[in-house]
Amino acid sequence: MRFFPLLAACALLAGCESFSTKLDASRQDRCQRADWALVGERDGVEGATTMAERYERICGDMFQPEPYRQGLQKGTARRPRPSV
Repeated sequence: MRFFPLLAACALLAGCESFSTKLDASRQDRCQRADWALVGERDGVEGATTMAERYERICGDMFQPEPYRQGLQKGTARRPRPSV
């Protein structure tokens, strides 16, 4: 009977490790395929102006700050202005 909790804990840990590995691979794939100008434009339209640091932390060298910044400026210019 004491063996069952240990077995369950081991299975849970193995599942978590597998999930973590898949999540990391998914992030890397998205970082490699990202069109950073479009990501910046989307963020600009949505008003999310502080995302560059997060993308840089998540994607590392795959993040391209200059295309992102240009897209952010373009998106910010397209952002709907609230009526007064």
